[in-house]
Amino acid sequence: MATKSAVKSAAKGKMTSEAAAAAGPEATSGGKAEKAGQTGLYRQATEEAERIGKPERKEGAGYVLHEYPSYETYVEVQTAGNKAKLRRQFVKRSHVDRLAAYLRERGVAVTAGICHGTRAGREQRWFRKALACDGIFGTEISETATGFPFTVQWDFHDVNPEWVGRFDFVYSNSWDHAFDPQRAFAAWLGQLRPGGLLMLDYTRGQAPSAANALDPFGAELPALVEMLEGLGRTEGAELLEVLDCRDNAEYRAQVLVMAKR
Repeated sequence: MATKSAVKSAAKGKMTSEAAAAAGPEATSGGKAEKAGQTGLYRQATEEAERIGKPERKEGAGYVLHEYPSYETYVEVQTAGNKAKLRRQFVKRSHVDRLAAYLRERGVAVTAGICHGTRAGREQRWFRKALACDGIFGTEISETATGFPFTVQWDFHDVNPEWVGRFDFVYSNSWDHAFDPQRAFAAWLGQLRPGGLLMLDYTRGQAPSAANALDPFGAELPALVEMLEGLGRTEGAELLEVLDCRDNAEYRAQVLVMAKR
């Protein structure tokens, strides 16, 4: 998927006219009609994912994981879901601005950062502006990634040797799309430089009851914390805190923050 040349191309911030149209406005807070339309779109995308993927639902202690019959099926499901929801924006700019402020408060001098599973690439654009940093980009598994600024096509489970130990922060609100969450989280922790922060949003839409064929992983917050703390012991990281950002009416989330030692 992503190569060195592809990363450089993404950093230039080019966007095709088709992608620009799909990206729509910077935020989609919208009214009731728009929200109802988004709900219907999500339902359709989930039903299509079930038809394509036919995953097996497995339950663990505080989590649910849908397992696909093959990796190729996973990619097909996620790509179809990406295209179906290309105009739908989950995280809001106000939340990204808050995390950018948090990084500054923690004294993290950001020269490079990565956002995983960003669909139309808004998260990295917002971080770049809030932090006045042009070393931030994002990943997306679908080939639509190449149509958006600062975005590379990449499966976020995979280790890219060029990214190991490179970033001041790694951010994602898309961890519920992981077919192997421990593998994905280990890769993300490995991308941090010493002192770098991993920031993962947690919303009610990522609980076990919300997991489905399109969003295969769902976890209770304590189970997610336990998983990350276990990985931290092997990956040289520790849980700093769980930020409570649920006072943001646009996007009510808690944020798990891991620090690389």
